[in-house]
Amino acid sequence: MSNFLSKKLLSLNLSRESDALSLANYKPFVVFEKLVFISGQLPLKKNKIRFTGKIDKELSNEEAQQSVYLSTNNLLWNLNDVIDEFKINRIKCINLKGYFNCTEAFKNHSILLNLCSDLMIKVFGEVDGSHSRSVIGVSSLPKESPVEIDGIFGILD
Repeated sequence: MSNFLSKKLLSLNLSRESDALSLANYKPFVVFEKLVFISGQLPLKKNKIRFTGKIDKELSNEEAQQSVYLSTNNLLWNLNDVIDEFKINRIKCINLKGYFNCTEAFKNHSILLNLCSDLMIKVFGEVDGSHSRSVIGVSSLPKESPVEIDGIFGILD
């Protein structure tokens, strides 16, 4: 754990909160050519879901924010595993997708996902952290999670 990403995450007080694990028959990440696909990450802490329920109903705004932050943290630590395994020196965040288990009345999808986007820029800088993204409200997510976030990253030479 001595690559550039782990050093940056630890310098920002972002410690690993959960192991890289899959809840079904898929991999936590796939590398294809110069792309890294990180599977959807939930707000897991110590391999258990930290928050459950619908945003804007069972979860407070603060709990929803913590769910996004924790899911993003898990995504970044899974990316760290890729960097360790493949000895990568530079990564670009290309695309993020956020899925929010929320009520039909919830309207702040974009604002809530900004926490994830802002963290990417904080970790990778303006050039490598800037990305495209989509955020979608859904009626349910695995394990009653309020949030799921996945990402696509580019490997730069």
